[in-house]
Parts: sequence; C-alpha cells; structure tokens
Amino acid sequence: MLIALAALASVGSQRAAAQGPTTFTISGTIKDGTGAAIPDVMLVLLSDTRGTQIAFTDQSGNYTFTHPNGVSHNLRLNPSKSGYIFNPLGVIFISTSGLSGDKTVDFEGIQIPIVVVTPSPVLVTQENSLRALALDSVTKVAEPFGVTNIHNFSTDQRTRLSLFAVNVELGINGTLSDLTALAENSVGAVFPLTVEFLGSVPNFPWLKQVVVRLPDGIANSDEVQVNLAVRGLAGNRVLVKLKP
Repeated sequence: MLIALAALASVGSQRAAAQGPTTFTISGTIKDGTGAAIPDVMLVLLSDTRGTQIAFTDQSGNYTFTHPNGVSHNLRLNPSKSGYIFNPLGVIFISTSGLSGDKTVDFEGIQIPIVVVTPSPVLVTQENSLRALALDSVTKVAEPFGVTNIHNFSTDQRTRLSLFAVNVELGINGTLSDLTALAENSVGAVFPLTVEFLGSVPNFPWLKQVVVRLPDGIANSDEVQVNLAVRGLAGNRVLVKLKP
C-alpha cells in the first residue's frame, strides 16, 4: 500500500509548477447562493491524453489546475461534494488544435438533503498518462499483470487488481453488485471483471480502492481498457498492461 500512496501523493496534489508559456491554468471559485465559499469540494480534471488530475477547493473556495499547452484536445472538469449539487454540473473544453490559454470556471454549489445526481466514477491514472494507477492486490507490484499468480492467498491463484477511483458512491441501500467493471481488448472483445471489494483508502477518505479479479479469457490480451460503472453509469477508460 505504501507504493500506492506514494503514487497517489503526486496525483492528489497540484503537482506541476508553472513552466512559462508551456503550461496554462484552469482555476476558479466555488460558492453557494449567498456568496459564501465552499471548501473541500473535489474537482476532477479528465484529459483525453493526460489522464486524471484531482484538486480540492481551499477555505476560500478556490481551486487551480496546471496543464501542459497543446497536448489535450478534450478536457472535462467536474466538481463533487456529498450533499451538494453544482451549477454547472461540469464543463468540457474542446479544441481541434490543442487546448491552451488560461481558463476560469466558477461553480455554484446548492446544498440538498438527498444526493439526486451521482457523477460517473473516475478511475485514477498514473501521472500524465492514460494508464491506470493499479497494483496487484497481494504483492503490490505494478503492471504488467498475469492472469494467475502463485504468490496469491486464494485457491484459484487468480490475480486480483487494486484500482483506485473517485466518485464511486453506492448510497445507503447500495450493494457491491451495483458496481461493475469491464475490460476491452484491442479487437473489441469485452470481459467482465468480478468486483470483490470496495473501500476507502486509509487517510484518503475521498479515494476508493476497488479490487477486481481477472478472468481466464483475458489471458491472451496484451493490453486492455478498463472502466467502472455504478448502476449502469459508466466512467472513463484506463489502460492496463497484461502479460502471459
């Protein structure tokens, strides 16, 4: 777990310092209808080429992301906090030539007694990558992963992966069966991944650990795209490297 938390430290903080004209910022403020700042709102920035970044609003409701110029053509920004709905729900930036230039996006948070809008789950990626932040759940070793592993506590010796995600909320009456995981290989074959565990990462209550079991049929795949869905609402796809 120490390996995972070391990697997560770089994901959960604002890790890229400004580099002059090679980067731009996305920043803003989140307040309620009275103009009061809302701290500790989680914002997820999802890039089509650079994976995920995560930030939280400070006590003044401010947040900032730093992103490289021109490398992404699609960026999606979504805020979330338990007990709130936000206006807008999210913002998408699109450019055919590559995104650049500082951007400002403010949100208004509306407190509600029951969460009626559940954002799609987001699998966390390695820094500046579309590759999943994933570990063998027993050995804590990173990819590539074999379908079987003799260093395993289970009788089937099947590999279990620990994936890390945000916005995975099952609700009061939810069960583990509400959470599904799929893997798709390069020729379009789809493999269900059995979800065996969901829990918060110690000291990171906003971050979830999802343990999935790899199926036999995936053994001949070199690389797969994996995504999660909560009651059919699917999230982003991340890459996972496999080995024979």
